[in-house]
Amino acid sequence: MEKIPVYSLTDDAYYTLYLEAEGNPDMWLDPDAEFHQLLLDKGISEYKKETGIFSDRPIILTPTSEGPPNRADKQALDFYNSFQGLTPSLATDDKIWAWMTHFELHQYSLERWRRYSNINRTNYIRSHWFVTDTGSALWDSNTASRTWWIAHIAIKAADASGGAFTAEEALDHFSNHAEHYHTLMAPGAGFTYQPIVLAEFVRALLNEAKGIKREGVRRVWRRLNLAAGVLLLDTLPRETLREYILAQVEEVMSDPDLVNDRTKVRNRRQTVVLSLGAGVQSTVLALMADRGENGLSPPDFAIFADTGWEPPAVYDHLEWLTQQLSFEVIKVQAGNIRESILSGTNPEGRNFLDIPVFLINPDGSQSVSTRQCTRVYKLDPIRRELRKMLGIEPNRRAPKQIQVEMWLGISADEATRQKHSKEEWISNRYPLIELGFSRGQLQNWFDENYPGRNLPRSSCIGCPYHGDDMWKHLKYNDPKSFDDAVFVDTALRKLPATKGTIKGEAYLHGSRTPLGKVNFSDATDYNTLMARECEGLCGI
Repeated sequence: MEKIPVYSLTDDAYYTLYLEAEGNPDMWLDPDAEFHQLLLDKGISEYKKETGIFSDRPIILTPTSEGPPNRADKQALDFYNSFQGLTPSLATDDKIWAWMTHFELHQYSLERWRRYSNINRTNYIRSHWFVTDTGSALWDSNTASRTWWIAHIAIKAADASGGAFTAEEALDHFSNHAEHYHTLMAPGAGFTYQPIVLAEFVRALLNEAKGIKREGVRRVWRRLNLAAGVLLLDTLPRETLREYILAQVEEVMSDPDLVNDRTKVRNRRQTVVLSLGAGVQSTVLALMADRGENGLSPPDFAIFADTGWEPPAVYDHLEWLTQQLSFEVIKVQAGNIRESILSGTNPEGRNFLDIPVFLINPDGSQSVSTRQCTRVYKLDPIRRELRKMLGIEPNRRAPKQIQVEMWLGISADEATRQKHSKEEWISNRYPLIELGFSRGQLQNWFDENYPGRNLPRSSCIGCPYHGDDMWKHLKYNDPKSFDDAVFVDTALRKLPATKGTIKGEAYLHGSRTPLGKVNFSDATDYNTLMARECEGLCGI
């Protein structure tokens, strides 16, 4: 095994370099700096002395191109394990680390630590290459020392964890949450000297304290540090110690100001809301939850966003459903989408056609217009109503103590329609996917529990995303609605107000044929799945 000696700078060499950093800081910014030559020029030929420490490989750390600079800490375990004889006591010798940083890791140090334009260069150099009298600490700023110490803490915690986590897992956490490592190493964190206490605290950081802020970590360790002298934490049985630490974590994680990730705040009852489309999925989800079936509990309320252009069967069904449920169904509306199409002005006052019509452009090419209807007529009015009910001012960030769990009735066979909420205070949840229910199973459940009743498909009468099965159903089962869709389809190409919002010719049907002339005789059954429906809100 290769034995590469680790040296320490002599006093003369150390303080010569330390003082030189004030008058000649540019030298430290040169990756090819010759510190040995500088010392020779100053009359110091013996600049290093033996320490009895060896490395079994060249002392090298490599820059990382992945993520922020602290990702370089992931090399720490290999770096730590390469040394023989480097104990925690010797690791507090800044002259060892100053030698290593100047003569082995200088180029890496320049790449590892960002230099901000407004920082004092001498202080920057002294902090990262020396650490004497700079207000920092070896484990905090010096490149080589920090790399060794972060590995030491990860290994110490993992060895005492009883297999709860590995050193790699602890190091990965510290690499991505450097503030937690800094807090554990800060002066006054005496409990970290006790391996089992340290291990249980790190275990809590990896599990129960996800999303905690640095100040939250500091709050926990202050309490543990105070308790260490009273309760003798290191003498407690592990389970008792764990319970005590988790109690502190639980209290801190209950304070929204101490948690980064608002979804991780404890002891806060979320407002559970069902986005009710009044179609098959959301109807059955509402009824199942109201009955307490399949582990579901009733939501706090449901919201139905009315576009103003649903088939009459949907409004009739919604009235019936509202009477079946024990929780309130709130109706919201941004405007009437049919009237907006005909007037050429949407609810936001813009001359814009919100629906995704099929276009033949002036040059003969084909395209589909931009879809805004889901946002304007569904999502936005629901969010406005929730803000109003929860006391969140318009255009203001929601307080962390407010969190909404929004249920969306998408079934397992349509799982690709899942989307994350764009609002940090709203978390989308898909109970039917969690339970594995398909649309067909939901239909069967409804037929068994409510025989003789029909479930409508909830979508606008003239939605361009209708398949031929839906158009056929409207034409033969709701001719009045179908005729209305034909009227609007014609208006897209005839009415000046409507034509003013688009270029070219617009159609509701994908064939770009007037709707009234389309032959639907070969259309499949009405109960086929809605592969082209809107964003998890229409038709559910």
